[in-house]
Amino acid sequence: MTHKETVAEFIEAMRTSDVAKLTNMITDEFSWWIAGAPEYLQTAGEHDKDYFLGFFGGGADLFPNGAEFSVTGMIEEGDKVAAEANMKATTAFGTLYDNSYHFLFTIEGGKIARMKEYMDTYHAKTTFGL
Repeated sequence: MTHKETVAEFIEAMRTSDVAKLTNMITDEFSWWIAGAPEYLQTAGEHDKDYFLGFFGGGADLFPNGAEFSVTGMIEEGDKVAAEANMKATTAFGTLYDNSYHFLFTIEGGKIARMKEYMDTYHAKTTFGL
């Protein structure tokens, strides 16, 4: 499996909040960094494996009707994959969430070791009150 195929499978597991699959796809030292200042956006900053899995474990609560998470482009170089994506969903509050993302993944031994996430933090904050 190429690194791009690994990332595509990983993003699909995030879309469906498949925590069992996500658990098998990340390293024990996995880290997740989200753009923004933690004092502005609660989810911003550096997070560990447990935080990540806990976040996606609650995904069904945020998007009870599921989410459309489409990858619009990927580039692979060495152990890194850059991916652009868009997510659309109706939240549990009945509001539309429509955000564009850029991810930078680092792959080690066929697993995701690090994920850096860039998005419209203002839209996330105002939609979810984070």
